[in-house]
Amino acid sequence: MELVGAHVLAEGLAFPEGPVALADGSVLVVEIEAGRLTRVAANGSVSVVADVGGGPNGAALGPDGAVYICNNSGSPGHTTGRPGIQRVALETGAVEWLYTECDGLPFARPNDLVFDHTGNFWFSDLAGQAVYYAKSDGSFVDRAWTGISSPNGVGLSPDGTALYASQTFTRQVLRRRIVSAGRLEPSPNHDIRALLRTGAANADVLLVGLPGGQELDSLAVEADGSVCVATLMESGITVVSPEGVVREKHTLPPALSDPVVTNICFGGDDMRTAFITLSKTGRLIACRWPRPGLRLNFQQ
Repeated sequence: MELVGAHVLAEGLAFPEGPVALADGSVLVVEIEAGRLTRVAANGSVSVVADVGGGPNGAALGPDGAVYICNNSGSPGHTTGRPGIQRVALETGAVEWLYTECDGLPFARPNDLVFDHTGNFWFSDLAGQAVYYAKSDGSFVDRAWTGISSPNGVGLSPDGTALYASQTFTRQVLRRRIVSAGRLEPSPNHDIRALLRTGAANADVLLVGLPGGQELDSLAVEADGSVCVATLMESGITVVSPEGVVREKHTLPPALSDPVVTNICFGGDDMRTAFITLSKTGRLIACRWPRPGLRLNFQQ
């Protein structure tokens, strides 16, 4: 089904990702190829918030009102920075490095992050094949989930008891139960014998797998718990119920065609405005979503 009322808010962006909807109607995006955090006002005007260098990827508002960024250091072979987590003060544009390593091992390509209700956050490292949990004050980071293939988008269920992660190249969305802050329930899929006995992935780990050329990028969650994951190549936004059933796929109108749909976030008074990044053509678009999105922890 085609996105309803999809229209361009801004164009000419240098591979935009990580949209963050603000209370004043503006939207923050990172521009990976330009190494900066950018604000798109409600009237479409564009201004630079901060030059962060490298390749800023995912972004989220933290408990202190600052924006936290996963920086992947730039495209492979053309790195212009270092991989890690940055904090950007919106008022001044000041950039601070929080983390560049865990247990002495440097990050590879941090990709996306999401805050829980405690003010700490989960973040993915696509090339490092891990998901981490960190405190927002820079004092603690832990490798919480290892052996995950090309983790990209991360998100939390409305009640905060489940963590979702999209795997780009396997075209799968995984779900892990959260035991306590920063701790995940052990996955039975880590036991190859159990996997051989059952012949399939455990339902508590594999939420959904998509067929064909639908490599996965980032994701967002609806208020009812459905997961909205951006797909590349056969591009669009696929909506998956909490039970793992594909509800629908939203595609772009021909005038906005782009094979690299990377991110979605929700905003507006009723949380039914979807902001979507079209990265190859450098556009941020908006449309009316059929259901309310989940209001994120610390979203303005």
